Amino acid sequence: MTSIAGQSLDILAIAAHRDDVEQTCGGTLLKAAERGQRTGILDLTRGEMGTRGSAEDREREANDAADILRVSWRRALDIPDGRVENTWDNRLKVASVIRETRPRVVILPYWKGRHPDHYTASTLGYEACFLAGLAKLDTRAGSPREARHEGGEKFTPFRPFKIVYATLYYDIRPSFVVDISDQFEGKFASILAYKSQFSDQDAGKDLFPAHQEIRARVDAMARFYGMLGGVTHGEPFLQKEVGLVDDLLAIPVKSI
Repeated sequence: MTSIAGQSLDILAIAAHRDDVEQTCGGTLLKAAERGQRTGILDLTRGEMGTRGSAEDREREANDAADILRVSWRRALDIPDGRVENTWDNRLKVASVIRETRPRVVILPYWKGRHPDHYTASTLGYEACFLAGLAKLDTRAGSPREARHEGGEKFTPFRPFKIVYATLYYDIRPSFVVDISDQFEGKFASILAYKSQFSDQDAGKDLFPAHQEIRARVDAMARFYGMLGGVTHGEPFLQKEVGLVDDLLAIPVKSI
């Protein structure tokens, strides 16, 4: 799933590994798609270093998950799994995708976390979004093979309007929560599409929850963040900039 047919994305979620987006903001992407918005996922790696499954397994599963979330576009880069580094070449690769897909909103992982690939993807994604807007920068050398025509294609400079951070992997109070009560089942189905990761097996049994516990864990997290927003299920996000309010009477969520 790589073609964008010349149309810009409304929302692009960028993450280190296949299944990261499904866990952190899958419900938000599904909700956007149900509203008719064009969504996309950029996986920086192919998951070849994962304890469970192969890169080929995870590619098939990622495509199945993308169908469930109704995303319009998905691609994986060739950055080595376990070695997501904020290098010039990697920034060019991501900047080229930003110019190609031209998303209004980019969702990045939060910039702190246990996995180095996750927090590095955050900084890498932000800097690539900035570079993508530089008029004199030629990103063709970093363009993914799928994005090139003969001789390389030069996409015009572009920066997203908004960058938000999915914070589910880190314990921090979010700036806002997206109500995914109606999308929770779809989000959960997209996670279970990764059969190589979330089935009972000896490999990684000390790292992965047992299959029968997965729903309880995903549900508990979504209910916790939903509670903060006064809804049943929610996904948490953080933004660096101050929010803007026009009408105090239109602010949602009760104070007392």
